Amino acid sequence: MYEAQDLQGLRVLVVEDETLVAMLIEEMCADLCCEVVGPATTLEDALEATRKGNFDIAIIDMNLAGLKADPVIAELRGRSIPFAIASGAAEADHDPRVGLVLDKPFSFEQLAGCVTKLAAQLPTRP
Repeated sequence: MYEAQDLQGLRVLVVEDETLVAMLIEEMCADLCCEVVGPATTLEDALEATRKGNFDIAIIDMNLAGLKADPVIAELRGRSIPFAIASGAAEADHDPRVGLVLDKPFSFEQLAGCVTKLAAQLPTRP
């Protein structure tokens, strides 16, 4: 499914307001040999991190402390940065703006597949 060496050094922005979930995503990304940027836990922090652009792909929680992550998604789209929505809410499944969705809770294999698909969307590997 994936080869860790293919993902080595891939910089993943993690936007997640729940500490334990963010830690789990960070650990999974580390197991994939990816470098984690963040996590950004608020909409403001996520927008700042997105604008800095020190990452290759992003995993975004749609609901950040009650605020929608729509401005983050718009910024990522504007910069052509591949991203996936990690959400427990069914609304992301029906949102035409979202390409990849990780339904919470998700497994390591599901995250690995998602990260691999996002990395394949990059014009060139870093």
